[in-house]
Amino acid sequence: MWLLKALAYSTVFALVYSWVVVWIIERREKKYGQGTIMFSDAFLTGSVTLIFVYLSNILVFVMWPGSAATFNVFLVTALAGFCLYRESVYQFNAKKIQHRLRAEVRLVNIYISKDPANAAYYGRLCDIHAKLGEKALALEAARMANKLEPTARNRVRIEQLLEEK
Repeated sequence: MWLLKALAYSTVFALVYSWVVVWIIERREKKYGQGTIMFSDAFLTGSVTLIFVYLSNILVFVMWPGSAATFNVFLVTALAGFCLYRESVYQFNAKKIQHRLRAEVRLVNIYISKDPANAAYYGRLCDIHAKLGEKALALEAARMANKLEPTARNRVRIEQLLEEK
């Protein structure tokens, strides 16, 4: 009976552990917007983690039943360390991306000062401000682009910004 409980516990623990690993990896895309992760990559990572954690848990339960709790605490600690490491890497990369976008805003503003009648500059400025989360500045740039060049794309850009606001 204890073997069935150990198998059930190992299965649930391995599934939850694998789900958390995949969730940590997917945060790069969902929270920080730093590119996408392919389904096959996430599936492979989750599968390998699931198999490793499941088999190692069963092995520890069978060979060293007294050390099973310690082993699971070690696995959870390793997972927490991985989470903190990946989160710090994602935050560092987000700061680098923010810095690059701010530099691009400064550059586009210089170009606008040299050629204020170019609607493409205002369109690009709108896109950059939207990526930075500055909706008011993005809307202002989109309205200026629409004023200079009233195209469907510029109108749609304004409508999208108003819906998000």
